[in-house]
Amino acid sequence: MINITNNEKLAELIGILLGDGNLNKKSNCITIVGSLEEFDYYNNYLMPLIKSLFSINPKLRKRNDRNAFYIDFCSKETMNFLTKNIGLVRGNKINAQIPNMIKESEKLIPYFLKGLFDTDGCLKFSKQSTDKNYYPRVRLAFKKSKFAKEVEEILVKSGFKYSRWEDRRFNIVVFYEISGKENLEGWMNNIRPANMVHTSKYLFWKKFGYYIPKSSLDSRLKALNLNMDGIFQ
Repeated sequence: MINITNNEKLAELIGILLGDGNLNKKSNCITIVGSLEEFDYYNNYLMPLIKSLFSINPKLRKRNDRNAFYIDFCSKETMNFLTKNIGLVRGNKINAQIPNMIKESEKLIPYFLKGLFDTDGCLKFSKQSTDKNYYPRVRLAFKKSKFAKEVEEILVKSGFKYSRWEDRRFNIVVFYEISGKENLEGWMNNIRPANMVHTSKYLFWKKFGYYIPKSSLDSRLKALNLNMDGIFQ
């Protein structure tokens, strides 16, 4: 029987699974997919997180067809726990909902948002009226659904100031954006992202006062005189 003693880590994993995760509809396999630049986050942070929660050894593989890395692990016990105890859905996430254990706990919401942002969010910087990309924007985007509405509700509950708009060109996508220096600092201090793809953008902006669009993670780390060793605790 699975007995979770760290609800903060569980809340973070729920955010990850509702971001870039998939609970297979037919088998008991759980998959989480990320970009090639996210290897260190997946290998050094997410793999140990899963192992600490479920005492299983997930596998990290490269998907050549999508230029991506993915974690997968198969466990009937874990699948039953996530679906029956937590309330996550198998297959297509169009009917996904944020579990009550998250919505009803102000303590767990930041951990959930951390997992969701690390896997399905982005940090952008716009020029405004200058020639450099300096103005920060934390962005989350989801298909219009009950889940998207619930994300908005917990953003409100967390006290973050955000803007909202919809893109109707394809399926309706709802965007939430937290903009400005003060709001970014509040996001980083309260949510504390673990994915260096995002965090290195923030650190580069903090050091130089602007961001270079389409820069690689490696180039940002070199400019910051950082490496991935010892990043994750």
